[in-house]
Amino acid sequence: MAYLRLKPQQLLRILEILGILSSTSPKPVSGRYSILRNIIWCLTFVNLIFQLIGDFLFFFHCQDSIMMLKTIFISACVTDAVLNLIICHVQKERLQYLLNEIENYLQTGDENDINILQKHVDRYTLILIVNTLLLSCAGMIIFVRPLITKDYFPVDVWYPASFTMTPFRRCIIYILQVLTGIECVLCLNTDISIALFFCYSAARLEVLQRNLQNTKTKDYIRKCIMQHQDIIKFVNLTQVTVQYLILKLNLTMGTAAVCSLFPLIIDQPLVVKGQFVFTFLSACERFYISAWSATDLSEMSKKVAYSASFEDYVSPGTVNDILFLILRSQKPLTISMAGFLPVLSVEYFGNFMTKAFSYFTAMKSFINT
Repeated sequence: MAYLRLKPQQLLRILEILGILSSTSPKPVSGRYSILRNIIWCLTFVNLIFQLIGDFLFFFHCQDSIMMLKTIFISACVTDAVLNLIICHVQKERLQYLLNEIENYLQTGDENDINILQKHVDRYTLILIVNTLLLSCAGMIIFVRPLITKDYFPVDVWYPASFTMTPFRRCIIYILQVLTGIECVLCLNTDISIALFFCYSAARLEVLQRNLQNTKTKDYIRKCIMQHQDIIKFVNLTQVTVQYLILKLNLTMGTAAVCSLFPLIIDQPLVVKGQFVFTFLSACERFYISAWSATDLSEMSKKVAYSASFEDYVSPGTVNDILFLILRSQKPLTISMAGFLPVLSVEYFGNFMTKAFSYFTAMKSFINT
């Protein structure tokens, strides 16, 4: 796995580049660059809305069930990109604060602490690469469609005849749809950022466990307790910042996964199924990366209590601090969606997929009868 190693500094740089390309970068800019970024953001937003309107019109004019499912899938992906732009713009200050916190940690942390963070990043490197490939393949299949079929556009949309009557207008719409598809693929940027926030918190908790096991003075114990409080504050801020990003991810990618799964279990030509395989897998991968990292954070937070110990040098006042830390660790650090939906975890992801397969298996049996 050494050849797949991605350093945290490199990951932050990649996130910055992807954020600039997708107009979701929270990094502050000034002067004319700020005006230019706002103009690009507005143009990207208008283009996504234009695509979404065309998808809705096509859905109401379409009579084929498979094409309707495909249109719903495309609409869910475009909606995900629209909400991604809005939420990242609203939460840009908090997102930048969280990213700065990680960057400062990488600059000031000692080598052992950075190695622990590197170990956590290595766990997710492979799935991030697979997720990127799946999203890229799903996008490429859609982009090359006009080159191998008689269709004019990568995505089926309905516009008035005056919109598509000339080759020049058809070319413009084709380019706009390609840009929309690229924006949808670049939504992976926020998924990686969310996973990085959870990964960083889990790594800090592991460093705290090591410090608690090696502590030999009362002052160092109190320093560890302060570190634990800082980690809790970081996770709470992360919860507030990403809760709506996680909510929109579950709503949009849940819809995309459901619409992609149905054509795979009913009798359809292999070419049709091939179009939906990558879309279904990419939607599931986007679910899983956030759920996996959130589960690791929750499990790591519960292990802190087992790292604290009572030694002879511990004073009665410090005992109370340690007891407070142990009691606080009994409540794991969890991430919920918008504060009112179930806790994000691998178990949640598994339950969702189980219910989805059960539902569509029943639907398949009903259709066959």
